[in-house]
Amino acid sequence: MGRMVGVTLDPVGMDRRGRRAVTTAVKPKTTAAAGVREQGSGDRLFVTGLARGLALLAAFTADRSKMSLAELARVTGLPKTTVTRLSHTLVKLGYLSLCPETRKVQPHPRVLTLGYPVLSGVDKRLVAAPLMQELADHAGGTVSLGIRDGLSIILIERSRDRRIRALPLDIGSRLPLETTAIGRAYFAAARLTEKQDILRGFDAAVPERSAAIRAGLDEAAREYARRGFCKAAGSWEPDVNAVGTAVRLSNETLAAFNCGGPASRVPASRLDELGARLVELAGHFQTADWVGQLPPRPYRGAD
Repeated sequence: MGRMVGVTLDPVGMDRRGRRAVTTAVKPKTTAAAGVREQGSGDRLFVTGLARGLALLAAFTADRSKMSLAELARVTGLPKTTVTRLSHTLVKLGYLSLCPETRKVQPHPRVLTLGYPVLSGVDKRLVAAPLMQELADHAGGTVSLGIRDGLSIILIERSRDRRIRALPLDIGSRLPLETTAIGRAYFAAARLTEKQDILRGFDAAVPERSAAIRAGLDEAAREYARRGFCKAAGSWEPDVNAVGTAVRLSNETLAAFNCGGPASRVPASRLDELGARLVELAGHFQTADWVGQLPPRPYRGAD
């Protein structure tokens, strides 16, 4: 497999900045209900009720961790009666919990049992951790590993320079695919069918921006082909610079690394050097065929 590289720096600034960044991913103009109808159209095997229940669970985010039934209906576009029945069922099954005082529902920790098999299937993220820490310390910023969800990248592993006190974006945070180095690198390394799916997603979600997004992702793919990594200097946040590269996890899931930080710590002049180091990290990670042991040597993310 060829090199896959693309990185975006997660900010290491104030929590306010971190929360804003999490919500910068493209927000589709269509509701979850419309998406369910579109996906199920003409498919006799498609279970609409199941799709609606999953859409309801997916409506919760870091900024919307608790919602009333009316809020859920507005966010998902589902009828209030449908939301009431789905919420009641999910509470009964233990995937949602109901606050008696506010009458709002929120995800119950039991939903983590759904994600555990996924994380156990991407166990090579544990291989990456010590390599990521070395590079984060050298860069003076953060190094992340993420996978795609729709038009976003979800972080599944994170390391930061030990001198940094705050870590605004943690495991499970979302980053926009189109403006971050990690997202651009993911796109550049994706197979043609997935690239087409991503571009169609942007066409539907933000038609007024889709032409510019397509041009930017095409340029990122060309950069990736030339250099083996993507750079993002101020394209996500004006004062954040990053580089990134893509890899395959042990279950063949496509993922991407990023390395970066605030421009005060990671100036644009360092991106070429950090990109080369990130490619080296990705190479060691990609060839590792073991789990739960220290990574093979030599690798030095720092001098």
